Amino acid sequence: MSAAPYYTLESDSLGGTLRLCGAISFVNAAQAFAAPPQAAKRDVNLDLDLAALDSADSATLAVLIAWSAQARARGGKLRYLHAPQGLCNLARLCDVEGLLGLE
Repeated sequence: MSAAPYYTLESDSLGGTLRLCGAISFVNAAQAFAAPPQAAKRDVNLDLDLAALDSADSATLAVLIAWSAQARARGGKLRYLHAPQGLCNLARLCDVEGLLGLE
């Protein structure tokens, strides 16, 4: 039996970028939705590096969209950097890439 997918949000040494590591999937999407990055909880702008994502699916995409919406509702902004190609393709297929501002 394999371990459930997990994710962590790690801060860089300067505190300007968070790195999303691991995986957000259907197994832990509700947990991730309930625990957005701090930028989604207040009016700040934050870069979120996605290069260390192990995998991405539609649950990942939904959580990232929700985090962005939560940040915007509070006057902040999340910018997603280094998104895996599969996530970019899925966002394009679902016509939501504009909601994420993937870079």
